[in-house]
Amino acid sequence: LFVVPNRAGLWSRRDATPFGFGRPYSLGQLEAMLAAIGLTPTRHIGALYHPPKDTPFWLKTSGVLERVGRNVSHRFAGGVLIVEVTKQVPAPPRRGLPEAIRRPLRVLDGIASPEPKPV
Repeated sequence: LFVVPNRAGLWSRRDATPFGFGRPYSLGQLEAMLAAIGLTPTRHIGALYHPPKDTPFWLKTSGVLERVGRNVSHRFAGGVLIVEVTKQVPAPPRRGLPEAIRRPLRVLDGIASPEPKPV
């Protein structure tokens, strides 16, 4: 699970917010980077539509803003991208012979089978 600042998000465009610093990613950039290290994205979603403010007005309207943000197009995506990934690990190589022996060597052919001696 990767949570990164969203380049298309409204809050990553302002230096006054925590998302304005660092390196924000677009979904395409993030998926390309994950594919380069062998991870396959399975799902993605934008989150944190509420502005990073702690004033009473913004705190009261945060629930409404989050609901509206989920229904708005991805152009005005949230402050962060959440991407769920999987990794396919190849099975370890099989030990032993690579394929079944079709005609085994008959090394012991021709040797007489032992016969019991009376006691």
